[in-house]
Amino acid sequence: MAGVVPPDAGCDRDAGRAEARLRQGATGPRRRECAMRFVRESDMKATRPGPDRFTDGVWEAEALETVRPDGLSAQRFSYAPRARSGWHTHDGEQALHVLSGRGVVVRWGETEGTPIGPGDWVHVQPGEKHWHGAAADDMLVHIAVTASGKTHWHGPVTDEEYHAGLG
Repeated sequence: MAGVVPPDAGCDRDAGRAEARLRQGATGPRRRECAMRFVRESDMKATRPGPDRFTDGVWEAEALETVRPDGLSAQRFSYAPRARSGWHTHDGEQALHVLSGRGVVVRWGETEGTPIGPGDWVHVQPGEKHWHGAAADDMLVHIAVTASGKTHWHGPVTDEEYHAGLG
């Protein structure tokens, strides 16, 4: 089919095959080696993020580590009831996918946040100041996929902001 690019068009699955192509006089740009990675649940280790980023009761497990400056990263976050992130922004887009429990996402300038639950997705735009956390009476587990760049932290969410965010 015209215009359809095979899934491996930009890379050589076998680095040895790529070298052999070059030794045989192949011309043109060298294709990069494929770098697909698989992350098993058993390889993910949960740690407690620092208090400058989250309250007590939050666990973070890295699923995908950024491999290039414009690459993406992914983590699984688990929150105890009332646990939450601090205010923060991202250089790139972020997607949150709720796996279980109930929580809330609050954008800067809102007094009441948006409730989130299992199956929900949240698409956070670059530079959008926000926080997210568990409901007061439930835990929250979500996956966070961040497209590129860094996360910038802007201080803790006060108890007053948290309770107002719950509505």
